[in-house]
Amino acid sequence: MGLLPPFEHKVIEETEDRMIYRDGNGCTAEINKKGDKSIPHYLDFHLKDRKSWEEYKERLLPSEERVPSNWPELIEKYNRRDYPLAVGIGSMVGMVRNWIGFEGIALMIYDHPDLLDEITETLCNLVCDTLERVLPDVEFDFGAGWEDICFNSGPIVGYDYMRNVVTPRYKRITSLLRKHGCHVAWTDTDGNIIPIIDCFLEGGINCMFPVEIHAGSDPVAIRRQWPDILLQGGVDKIKLARGKADIRAELKRLLPLVKQGGFIPGVDHRVPANVSLANYKYYLKLKRDMFGAGGAPQYDESRV
Repeated sequence: MGLLPPFEHKVIEETEDRMIYRDGNGCTAEINKKGDKSIPHYLDFHLKDRKSWEEYKERLLPSEERVPSNWPELIEKYNRRDYPLAVGIGSMVGMVRNWIGFEGIALMIYDHPDLLDEITETLCNLVCDTLERVLPDVEFDFGAGWEDICFNSGPIVGYDYMRNVVTPRYKRITSLLRKHGCHVAWTDTDGNIIPIIDCFLEGGINCMFPVEIHAGSDPVAIRRQWPDILLQGGVDKIKLARGKADIRAELKRLLPLVKQGGFIPGVDHRVPANVSLANYKYYLKLKRDMFGAGGAPQYDESRV
């Protein structure tokens, strides 16, 4: 449910050590070619105003091409499944942030609110149209979205924008899900989500991931304030590097939430490099023992 077709990937400049390129989102980025690399360093964002928006808008039109060409085969496969299955519910803010940039979306809310509202409406229409093409054929277990819009001080966008612009669009999307028997809507939102949780909940997004502890999103505190919220993540991964006592204390802290239900504990993102293999295996074993969760380990657990 993104750009179709994407912008052409084009290398702009390349040296022995680095490469500058334009990606499929139309953004110009730089990445090092040696050593470790993760998130590119973005230099420019193509979406800046209404004129540039037209180039994006024509790539966001609803179409039957957005449904897999082998959909009849997938229907048969999915309706025989013995595993949970998600359907995508898109992104109302996070993807726009990718196109405009962090600073760009923060300013557009004030400088061009009508344009940003139109962008959000376009994305919502695209998601709803695509869902209407597939939901009658398969009963999905949950909807999965992506809203990477928070950092350790809170969301990039303000509460009013979330409440007035984003929440109504999610209401339309999650109403469609519920109409077809799908009652869980999940989104990936890093950072401190506390200021806008109620906006998501009102919009029908009732499950949050990754519940990033060190950004201020503590699952214990969140569940205390919002008793019905569903959560995934929420394990303090820094404790995994400290030793068995800290690992045990962290999992014991989360045990009441696991017993309540509606919480799948796990670390947010990658396990830090300073976590020893022995500590990580201990964490996995303890999770299985304390929570009664997880499959058979792929190693001799008796040696942990």
